[in-house]
Amino acid sequence: MPWMIVSEDSADGPRLRADAALMAAHWDYELSIKDRILAAGSLRSDDGESKIGSLLIVKADTRAEAQAIIDADPATQAGLRGKITLHRWNMAILDGIVQD
Repeated sequence: MPWMIVSEDSADGPRLRADAALMAAHWDYELSIKDRILAAGSLRSDDGESKIGSLLIVKADTRAEAQAIIDADPATQAGLRGKITLHRWNMAILDGIVQD
């Protein structure tokens, strides 16, 4: 079942996002679980440039499993994430395709 994980950056977000090694480790982690990811990307402020958080939609059987996925991310472990919200997501339309 899909889980939507929305996270807001911590106060250290700009500094942590500027760390190229950390962001490379984060990207490597997401690529390592790409078969479980339905969607992923940064959230931006209204200017479209400033990164303020992230959205991750993953396939997981339980809330605990979805939480474990975000907790294992090197960016989470480094303190990038501030508030993290998890919700089961009922996929109705994805990329213009109506789901059954």
